[in-house]
Amino acid sequence: MSVEGKVALVTGGASGIGRAAALRLGREGARVVVFDMNGDGARDVADGIVTAGGRARHVAGDIGDPVQVARLVEGTLATEGAVDILLHAAGIFPKNPYLEMTDEQWRHVLRVNLDGTFFVTRDVGRAMVARGSGTMILMTSDRGVHGAADFAHYAASKGGMIALVKSMALAFGKHGVTVNGINPGMTDTPLARGGNANWDEKLKLDVLGSCSKPEDVADIVVFLASTASRFMTGQIISTRLRYGA
Repeated sequence: MSVEGKVALVTGGASGIGRAAALRLGREGARVVVFDMNGDGARDVADGIVTAGGRARHVAGDIGDPVQVARLVEGTLATEGAVDILLHAAGIFPKNPYLEMTDEQWRHVLRVNLDGTFFVTRDVGRAMVARGSGTMILMTSDRGVHGAADFAHYAASKGGMIALVKSMALAFGKHGVTVNGINPGMTDTPLARGGNANWDEKLKLDVLGSCSKPEDVADIVVFLASTASRFMTGQIISTRLRYGA
């Protein structure tokens, strides 16, 4: 399960699962580019990797802006020579009840979560296909399968991401590029806590009676990023059953 010497581009790397995975990939020997709207947070993660003896740099930017994403990918290719691993963890999770949701709230979530996914996977995909190798890992969600009453825009965006995982797997497989997703379930991140006012009650509904830590999900990321998963593509790894199942 080695990622030694690989170049990993991590979006949403300033906090939560993206942060934990970026640190873990750096610790395992990957050269990491940390991308996030929160530039200071991305810098802290990159500095943490370097302090621990790894190689990393950070880029601040908006995943929903195709121009900024193109610059990110072009810059990474210019400085690092390739993108071997894409971990796309950038996303937002606001609470907006369905019938009260405005057009602007709907578009904002789709712009960041789904448009951003398309922009970064398209640009990285072109480079990986041209090179004939690479792996993409997308942070999807079980809400993209089961829905969410007060987070319908988020659920729709994650359902779209699941469809993109499967579509890219079909499009890129013959070019040596694999694409998989992770439904992490309830994970203790600022994004998840911010969207769950009744956090403790939610934990009681989880089939394990507790939530994952970002580091737990990072273990799955390393597996998917390594050659151990070389014959897996188009798969969505769900960590456990739906709440209350």
